[in-house]
Amino acid sequence: MSEPAHQVTVRVFVRHKTTCDHHGEEGHAKCRCAKWLRYSRHGKQFRVPAHTRSFGTAEEKARELERRLNSGETVVSLPRPDQPKKATIADKIDTHILAKQSEGLSNSTRRKLKYQLGLFDQYMSDRSKFFPHEITTDDVIQFRASWKWKSGVTCQKAQQNLRGFLRTACEGKQLEDILRVLKPIKLTKEDTVRLRPQPFSDKELTTLISQVPKTFPDDLTKQARVVALIHCQVETGLALRDTVQLERGDIKNGWLRIERQKTGRPVRQPLRPGLYDELLTVTNGNPKYVFWNGTSLPESATGLWQTDLRQLMQDAGVWIKGNLSHRFRDTAVDFWLSEGRSVEQVAAYLGDTVRIVERYYADLISERMEKQLASVPFRSWGDTVAAKQTGRSAKTGGQQ
Repeated sequence: MSEPAHQVTVRVFVRHKTTCDHHGEEGHAKCRCAKWLRYSRHGKQFRVPAHTRSFGTAEEKARELERRLNSGETVVSLPRPDQPKKATIADKIDTHILAKQSEGLSNSTRRKLKYQLGLFDQYMSDRSKFFPHEITTDDVIQFRASWKWKSGVTCQKAQQNLRGFLRTACEGKQLEDILRVLKPIKLTKEDTVRLRPQPFSDKELTTLISQVPKTFPDDLTKQARVVALIHCQVETGLALRDTVQLERGDIKNGWLRIERQKTGRPVRQPLRPGLYDELLTVTNGNPKYVFWNGTSLPESATGLWQTDLRQLMQDAGVWIKGNLSHRFRDTAVDFWLSEGRSVEQVAAYLGDTVRIVERYYADLISERMEKQLASVPFRSWGDTVAAKQTGRSAKTGGQQ
């Protein structure tokens, strides 16, 4: 007995790869080929990508799509073969990431972007929405509410990435309404405390350096390189990724001259003669790099250094969760400010703008300013009054 004309049944079928052993068996459920949904409506057949390789998940999506169709909701499907293909949310994400990659986005940042936007694609797919113009304000609000990240900074970055994608995928009033509801995410008190500069004290630095041979007891070469890297970061304020990719030519004639990996801004500093000699010593014969072999990926090399530094700091009892090598940068800024360097000079040392330095190091700047203000000379009112009284007495005595 056939179904009523108004009822729609959604079925799952498999588009096998040509290399799949079950190519041609569109009902086979146990391979990892792409699953699709198919239904007929008003005498026309429609196909919708399930965006999953799991047959069970595809069945769940088929029932959800079936419910929406039979409840009267508007559902946009993929066009028929004789119509131009419309770009899906997944297609738009791929194009967006490709565009960002061509703009020079680092691999690590690209991976984060791909992961975060992939969560959005999966979220929309779970709601049986596959095309950009199906995105609503409720979708983005509820998607943001589903985030489990504890860090407010991570949420801010994720929203920034989401807004950037939506600007390329949506348009008109739809885009205007979506961006309007994605209001700025405020940081919590815990976020604010965690983001404050955490410079090492002299005692902590001494403890950290003395811990190096204990953490890496069987590798004298590594010991020397770790100590040199700490000296370099503390004295120059370089970020770890810049330090790891430091070239011999960057320290030629005892001057540090680089363009930062993150911002492209120049860094120019004279190096302490002892540090310059130390850096040349630990190159270990590498003709180009100081701390990197130049063959592995820069991100991989930086990750290995982060692992070693985390272990060292934990062993020394000076590790702060979520704040690793950036503490060396904070230590450099703290020292420069204590030596009376201006914010403009500190910004030039770091390869940052004055605005960024004032923003991130406001606490250190304020602390140093208070110490400078504490040394202001005081007027002695008692001496002034006494001097005036003495002068008047002398004049009176002279007239008498």
